[in-house]
Amino acid sequence: MARLAPLSFALVAGLSASCGRTPVDVFEREFLDELDLEEDPVAEGCRKVDYLFVIDNSASMGDNQRRLIENFGVFIDGVQRSQATLDSVHVGVVTTDVYAANPEECFALGGLVTSTIGYASSEAECGPFAEGHRYMTEQDDLATAFPCTAQVGTSGSTTENPLEALTSAVTKFHGEGECNEGFVRDDALLVVVIVTDEDDPGPVEHRYEKLVEAKLGRSDNVVLVGLVNEPGTDCSLAGHAVEALQLHDFITMFEHSFVAPVCGDYSVAFTRAIEVVEAACFDAGD
Repeated sequence: MARLAPLSFALVAGLSASCGRTPVDVFEREFLDELDLEEDPVAEGCRKVDYLFVIDNSASMGDNQRRLIENFGVFIDGVQRSQATLDSVHVGVVTTDVYAANPEECFALGGLVTSTIGYASSEAECGPFAEGHRYMTEQDDLATAFPCTAQVGTSGSTTENPLEALTSAVTKFHGEGECNEGFVRDDALLVVVIVTDEDDPGPVEHRYEKLVEAKLGRSDNVVLVGLVNEPGTDCSLAGHAVEALQLHDFITMFEHSFVAPVCGDYSVAFTRAIEVVEAACFDAGD
């Protein structure tokens, strides 16, 4: 599959880069449309991408949430540039505990967030979104909808369960009328961004198995980006903050993964993550 250069400073710019179409690509795409692609539903590359942000909402996360929101422009610029080659994007947010603002049908770990409550949150009704779902799509004004939703505040539990939140979000609540209905698609690349200054309680092996199973056994159709306290971190470990040893092990189980400091420059982290996302998109097109 043809690539475009140079890389732009956005997490999803790699998707646009790796999914450019030459006349040969167009012929190949039309040919592949006629094939049975059940074994690899993402075989045509990055035509659909599901983004899941797993955000720690405990007391120590105020600055990190602010950095995520301030640098979302990097992300949204890439999404906008990718719309010519992407059929659609889904963008969802979950927290590392059962989020207090979620309604009864979503009052469980892994339920998608559409409204926020508590200290340092946006204190807003951010959804339902443009298409009536609890997740955002390309039809939303993501530059407004995402910051509203991602500012989940710092009133959450200090016992974080980011990997249970992640696996529950993609394996549960997907029945008709349920909280996360329609969010995760078999024929989409799944990109997960975990933002936390603590660790997962583990063990992580069964979480890996559940996530890969949710993607039809294709671990290469998953991208993991961790903004965490990587082993040997230079970030402060004051309060409840700890090195994310379990999370680091989990993230690096995936072929397409990237770990950056939770206290660092998120625009730099997203820029460095481009190559990882690009590689996953390119592999999906093989």
